Amino acid sequence: MARRWSCFVVWTALIFVGWMGTHAGAAGEVGQEELLERLDALTKLIEQQQQEIERLRREVENQRGAITRVEETQTRVEETRKAEVQEAVATEVDKQESSWKDSIPRWIRTMKVSGDLRLRYEGIYGRGETQPDGSVKDLPNRDRFRLRARLFFDGDITEEVSTHFMICTNQDANREATTTNQSFTDDFNDKGIYLHRAYATYEPKWLPGLELTGGKFKNTFLHTDIMWDPDVNPEGFYERYRYAGLKHFTPFVQFGQMVVNEVKNESDDAMLYIYQAGYVWEAGAVKWTMAGSYYDWSNLQNSKYLHTADYAGGGGNTFVLDDKGMLQYAYDFNLWEAYTTVDFTVKSLPVQLLGDYIVNVADRVPSDEDSAYYAGFQVGKAKKKGEWAVTYKYARIERNALIGSMNDQDFYGANRKGHKVKVMFRPLNHVRFDMAYFYTDPVKDWDPSDITFNKNKERMHEDRVQVDLIFDF
Repeated sequence: MARRWSCFVVWTALIFVGWMGTHAGAAGEVGQEELLERLDALTKLIEQQQQEIERLRREVENQRGAITRVEETQTRVEETRKAEVQEAVATEVDKQESSWKDSIPRWIRTMKVSGDLRLRYEGIYGRGETQPDGSVKDLPNRDRFRLRARLFFDGDITEEVSTHFMICTNQDANREATTTNQSFTDDFNDKGIYLHRAYATYEPKWLPGLELTGGKFKNTFLHTDIMWDPDVNPEGFYERYRYAGLKHFTPFVQFGQMVVNEVKNESDDAMLYIYQAGYVWEAGAVKWTMAGSYYDWSNLQNSKYLHTADYAGGGGNTFVLDDKGMLQYAYDFNLWEAYTTVDFTVKSLPVQLLGDYIVNVADRVPSDEDSAYYAGFQVGKAKKKGEWAVTYKYARIERNALIGSMNDQDFYGANRKGHKVKVMFRPLNHVRFDMAYFYTDPVKDWDPSDITFNKNKERMHEDRVQVDLIFDF
């Protein structure tokens, strides 16, 4: 605007000078000096006007700056007031929350709840049944849909004591320790929920690495599924110590005292005692785990279901009749186990090799019925979205190498050999898709004269397929 006003003044002056020159003849000739004086006066007037215009421009800019500063001050005041209100509200909320938390025991505040739901299709094909004359009859294929629902509750009572609970589905009729499945059956009847774990653990600060546990607990002894089914949760006590004072080498020992069955009128309860020692050795990118265990099953004649062969059909072990006409195990079970894993990576892909060997050293066990072994591997880990894993195992379990009612019942207990392949994939972080295939046979064909023949006659060759969809949280 100031520039436009200056141009207007200059053009007005020029027009005026031209007009003066045009009319000089009429008014009489004006001297050159007088004309220069007039022009000089006009120039000074223009300069004064420009200075006035510049002053007015500065005043306008100052006023604009003042307005801007006022607006900025108002914004800062509003933001400060808003922050103060938010801080006051947060302080009050924290105060109320703290007051509320103080009224609730610490172990409840720190309780962690997790769980999963598994939907399964299971198909059993190529089945055979031994007949009384020793021949094998083909059985129809079997298709069934099953579900498993589990809830875990883990809480710290103090810095040294924690508690753990698990409730889960199970079969209503047998409620066997080796399964958590419920089949789609029984005319829409409700499914049973049972207590699968309830235990407390003490980890004293005065001796880091020591762990004392009592109750019905997760099986923490190193093993494979030829010894224990993943669903078995022993009852009793265990003590474990891991020494972490060495940089790459961690030795450990663990002892367990498990109550199999308490008998009211007997002094010798059925028990299981486990002694395990081993180490974890990390050598660069390779981790080697080794454990040796001894299992002492005691007073099995006083077990509730095991010695009567009512549990998992006797699990494939050998039974005899006692002097009361009751079924009893033909042999004791005093087991040595050697377990090992080797973990490493191949092009950033985790790989694990796994081996397990078991021998029953109890008296009179036939040498061709006292051993079991497992060899397998896993490639990958399906822990996060997009990850996958493949596992494979070959197992051979002779008839009296271990308690057949307690190991993997999808593989069918003792007197069993065969292969298992499993593929796992996570399309989402909390969703996993699994597919497993079992190809199994008896180590020895079932003898029709065997006392438990009717419980085992269907355990011939079998192809089993399991397709799982698992949702976890």
